[in-house]
Amino acid sequence: MAKDTSELVAAAQAIENETRRLEDLAYALEKTKLQSEKHINRAARELQDALSQQEQLASSLRLLGQAMANMQERQQAAVSALSARAGHMQERRSRLSELMIRYAALGTKAAELLQAISATLEAADKATAVTSALENIAPIIDEANELAKTAREEDFTEVAHEADVLKQKFQAIKNQLGAGKPAPN
Repeated sequence: MAKDTSELVAAAQAIENETRRLEDLAYALEKTKLQSEKHINRAARELQDALSQQEQLASSLRLLGQAMANMQERQQAAVSALSARAGHMQERRSRLSELMIRYAALGTKAAELLQAISATLEAADKATAVTSALENIAPIIDEANELAKTAREEDFTEVAHEADVLKQKFQAIKNQLGAGKPAPN
């Protein structure tokens, strides 16, 4: 069997060849005249060859059955691998969805905080507004940092990047407020 010829193809080809040989032997035996002892002896040898060929064909059919069983095992292994991968994909999709929901909630908190900071900085007591803003920014930074860390650990690089960007933006706002500069919009 050639290296790139499958077990199934090789077994089927052997059966085809052996079946043709058996058919040829049967045809030749049918045409043999049984007029003399010599002819009858030759026909007996041809019949013996045909019976041997039938045994070889039966053996090849068993090999084909085994090849088909092997093919079925290969198919089952492939289907099992696909099923496992599909399960893993579903788990990853579900986990990504959870992280994206966390990111969206964090984004909503961040937007609300920016609106609150903008409104309170216009108030008369700027020092109290800055202190309050700094206190409210810290949890956003911590949550963004935790989300980025979790996403990186789970190999969700895009979510990790987006959470890092959000963290950096709020860190910059915190630094600006701490330095007494106005926060960007």
